[in-house]
Amino acid sequence: MKFKHILLAGLTIALFATCSEDFLDVPSKADLTSAVYFKTQSDFVAAVNGIYSPMQDFFDVGQGGGANANNDASPMFQIGDMHSDNGRYLYNPNYRAVNEVPADFTPDATMFSGFWNDFYDWIARANQVLAKIDNPDIVWKNTNVKDNLKGQALFLRAYSYWWLTQLYGDACIHLEPVTSVDQASVPLSPRADIIDIVKSDATEASTLLPGKAAQETGRVTSGAAKMLLAEVAIWEKDYGTAETLLEGLSGEYSLLDNYADVFSTSAENHAEIIFDIQYDKVEAEYSSRFVYSMFPWPLSRDTLEALTGISDAVDLTAGEGYCFPSPDLLDNYEAGDERLAATYKYVTNTNNQRVPMCIKYLHPHQLLARGDDNLHIYRYAEALLYLAEAINEQPGGRQAEAMGYVNQVRARAGLADSPAATQEEVRAAILQERRIELAFEGKRFWDLVRFDMLEPVITAYGAEVRANFAAYYLAGPPAPLAFTDFRTKFNIPDAERLYNSEID
Repeated sequence: MKFKHILLAGLTIALFATCSEDFLDVPSKADLTSAVYFKTQSDFVAAVNGIYSPMQDFFDVGQGGGANANNDASPMFQIGDMHSDNGRYLYNPNYRAVNEVPADFTPDATMFSGFWNDFYDWIARANQVLAKIDNPDIVWKNTNVKDNLKGQALFLRAYSYWWLTQLYGDACIHLEPVTSVDQASVPLSPRADIIDIVKSDATEASTLLPGKAAQETGRVTSGAAKMLLAEVAIWEKDYGTAETLLEGLSGEYSLLDNYADVFSTSAENHAEIIFDIQYDKVEAEYSSRFVYSMFPWPLSRDTLEALTGISDAVDLTAGEGYCFPSPDLLDNYEAGDERLAATYKYVTNTNNQRVPMCIKYLHPHQLLARGDDNLHIYRYAEALLYLAEAINEQPGGRQAEAMGYVNQVRARAGLADSPAATQEEVRAAILQERRIELAFEGKRFWDLVRFDMLEPVITAYGAEVRANFAAYYLAGPPAPLAFTDFRTKFNIPDAERLYNSEID
């Protein structure tokens, strides 16, 4: 429960007392009260590291249980791709203990409600840093270090509140550490107030954080803060502000020449990455396992070994595959689009089903369920498509200019320029390009919501699934209530209402 998370994080700090400045180093874990902990620069470095850590856990899957543990999809994919017309699950008759509600749009009061707790964990950790970092008694070896750490905490708090208001609309505001039960109980504040916090924190972060070239690998930058601000501006239809922010990224970021290289683990943190969640295969605690939920379970040990190169492969049995591309998505690729082969590969499982699986996160690694793939939150291709959207939605007839940015993304994929010319045509071209370029990067559901297309698109999509259920990896027709839940905001946990007396 958020109530408990925010209170516990306010009373005690589970921080990494002997962390190095690389937040992927193995921490020694000690619970220290904030009164005795925040005394040195090293304390703040460790505390900021402690904000990133639960984000790694949140975006990953199956932490702590090996490959045959819960292989549920990452929340990024559950919400952005499974809860859209992009992703499906693969029916496994040998294992039926999973939840397909997001992919089938079946009404469920608890769908995505559990994520509420995670965001307040991030916020509580950031609040601990921000409450202490301006203490004049602290001796800083370099004031730039202080600004950098404060900027990171501000950005990560802004990003946390952005997730909260996107999923739930209204939320509880905590900007100080919580040290009592009374402080933990606060009423819901309207989305507009949450947006104000996101913009305020991200704006200040953009002035404190260094650029990509000067920042330590894996930490957020001024560019990440500007990208978050631009995304908020796009959602708020403040297109002029979004355009200015996105144009400011052009000197610092660029597209790679080869689309497949964007996801390679041999050259991560490249020029296209604006913000990502870092993972490291060296330590199981910090490894990524995205691809394990994307395998077409059940999978034989030999096939798993051939796909991954691991030395300790096992049969994948007790689970179900997620994030399989829907036939509708595959049909939307144009002939000659190089992204198709870079995104999908056909794999045969032990039930003799040959299906396409996403391979953006399939790269050789050494040990079972210990991948090295980072999760891209923002990259420059998306910035270009947002820029095109911001230009197209403003008056002035600048559609040709907008399409110039879309065509940069298309050219990298080996495609000719799009013929879109009118505002409606350009809008459709941008939505289409985002669907293909950012497939299985957690964006599609949000695009359908932003373009006010969720209900018509999913209604038509649901009819297609019912008519061709076998093609959509189902053994029978979907449930009667499937494809009827078109919510764009989700319920906060019932337990939160129980423990927080200020919420009606």
